[in-house]
Amino acid sequence: MTKTFTQTNLKNLSKSKALEQGDNSDQNFYKTIKPKLDELFREPSEETIAKILKHAQKR
Repeated sequence: MTKTFTQTNLKNLSKSKALEQGDNSDQNFYKTIKPKLDELFREPSEETIAKILKHAQKR
């Protein structure tokens, strides 16, 4: 039987540092989409409302 393994490049990074880098990218992504999400929450488009009503009628 052959043993296989995968080398990782994260051996030099500590776990906390790797998690911190992941959190930063998540935070940056959220910051970029937050204004659009807030806009949808406050003022949904007519198309969005129509889709919701159409879905509700099917049930």
